[in-house]
Amino acid sequence: MDDLIAQELVNILKKNTQSDYQEAFDRAFELTKSYAGSANAQASAIPFVFEKLFELFVTGKNKS
Repeated sequence: MDDLIAQELVNILKKNTQSDYQEAFDRAFELTKSYAGSANAQASAIPFVFEKLFELFVTGKNKS
């Protein structure tokens, strides 16, 4: 995750400022919750899944 995206994520979590990426956060959070509740979810993968989904919704690209 590049620095700009990471900073926006921190801003959203701290609720310091309004972010243009709030919708991306909400979508990534909802999908991650669905994954976490599934029978095949691996606890160690949940943060990675959220990070990749947030990055995908912000940039429109999946950086591996």
